Amino acid sequence: MKPWHIIVYIVVVLLGFSVVTVYSTDMTTSGSGGTGYQFIKHLLWIGIASLLLVIMSKIDYHYLQKLSIPILVVSFVLLVMVLLPGIGTVTNGARRWIRFNRILGIQPSEFAKLAVIIFVSSYIAKNQSRMSKFTYGFIFPIMVVAVISALVLKEPDFGTAAFLAILSVIMLIAGGTRIIFVLFTVMAVTPCVHKMLFDVPFRKIRLLSFLDPWKDPSGTGYQIIQSYIALGSGGLTGLGPGSSRQKLFFLPESNSDFIFTIIGEEFGFLGVIVIIGLFLSLVWYGLKIVHTAKDIFGFFLGLGITVMFGLQAALNMAVISGLVPTKGIPLPFLSSGGSSLLFSMMGIGILLNIAKQSEVSETVSLVTDREEPPKKELEKMMPLGIWSKMITKVADFSW
Repeated sequence: MKPWHIIVYIVVVLLGFSVVTVYSTDMTTSGSGGTGYQFIKHLLWIGIASLLLVIMSKIDYHYLQKLSIPILVVSFVLLVMVLLPGIGTVTNGARRWIRFNRILGIQPSEFAKLAVIIFVSSYIAKNQSRMSKFTYGFIFPIMVVAVISALVLKEPDFGTAAFLAILSVIMLIAGGTRIIFVLFTVMAVTPCVHKMLFDVPFRKIRLLSFLDPWKDPSGTGYQIIQSYIALGSGGLTGLGPGSSRQKLFFLPESNSDFIFTIIGEEFGFLGVIVIIGLFLSLVWYGLKIVHTAKDIFGFFLGLGITVMFGLQAALNMAVISGLVPTKGIPLPFLSSGGSSLLFSMMGIGILLNIAKQSEVSETVSLVTDREEPPKKELEKMMPLGIWSKMITKVADFSW
C-alpha cells in the first residue's frame, strides 16, 4: 500500500473512535429525554468534511500557492469579523465563533491554521535563496504570522495563538531561517509573554491551578482532577464503550477538548496506546509523502500539515494528562466540533493530493528517463542539508 492509502485508513479509524465516543457522551442527554443533538451534528459535520476531503484531494495543490495571499486575507477578515459584536458569538467568555444557525458555524482560528501553513509554504518557495537573511527569511513572514496570532489572542485564545507561532517557526527553521534569529526573538518576547500570562487574572489562575490543582479542587482545578479520575478509572482495558462515569456531567467538555479522557476511561490504557500509535503513524506516513513531494511548495505544505496534526495531538494529550496548563486545543478527527474537523479533513485532502501529484511526477520521470530524480533536486535546493537527510532517513526506514 502507498503511504496515502494508510493515511486514509488511519483517519477512518480515528473517525470511528470519534463517532463511538461522541455517541457515548451524548447518551448523557439522550437518556434523560434529550435528542442526541450533539451526536447528530457530529455525523453531519463528518459528512460535510468527508466531501471536502475528496474535493481537496482532486484539486491541484499548486492553486493554493497562487491563492496564498487571498486565502490569508480571507482568514484576516474572518478573524476581525469574529471580534465584532453581533457577528462573533461569545461562548465561555471568549468570542471565537461566527454562527449562521444553531448547527452551522465557523471558528476562524481553525481556518487560520491552514491559511498560515499555505502562506508560509508559499513564502519559503518564492524566497528560498533568501531564507538565511534576517529581513526576508524571518522578519517579513513572522510579522504576518504575528498579526494573525494577535487577532486570535484578542478573542482571547492564547493556546491557538501560541500554536500558530510555534508551527510557523518550525516551518521557517526547516525552510532555512537561522536558529539564532529565533533564539533572540524568543528572548525579546519573553517579558511580553510573562506579562500576558501573569497580568491577566484568568490566565494567572489557570497557570497556578495547573501547578497545584488540588488547592482548589471544586474550582479552577476541577476539570483536570476529573480528567485524572477518568484516566485512572479506565485501567488497562477500560470500563467498556458507553460505560464512562465522568461523562455524567462530572467532566466539562467531555465530547470536545477532553474526549481523549473519555477514550482512556472507556477503552483503557490499551485504547490510549492505539490512539497515540495512530497519530504517530499519521505523522510517519505524512513525512513519507513530504519526502516524495516534487517541488518546494509541496514539500513545505505537506510538512506544515503533518506537523500541525502531530503537534496539536501532542498538546491535547499533554493538557488532559496535566503536563501543560489547560487550553482549548481540540484533538484532530476525534473532538466534536465542526470547524476543527472540517479544516483537518481539508488538510488531509491536500496531503493526499501532494502524494498523488508525486506519483504522477515519478511516472513521468521513469518514462522520460530523467537523469536526476526529483528528491535529489529538492535536496540541492534545501539550505539545510541535515534536515533533508533526516527526512530521507525517516522516509526510507521500513520495519
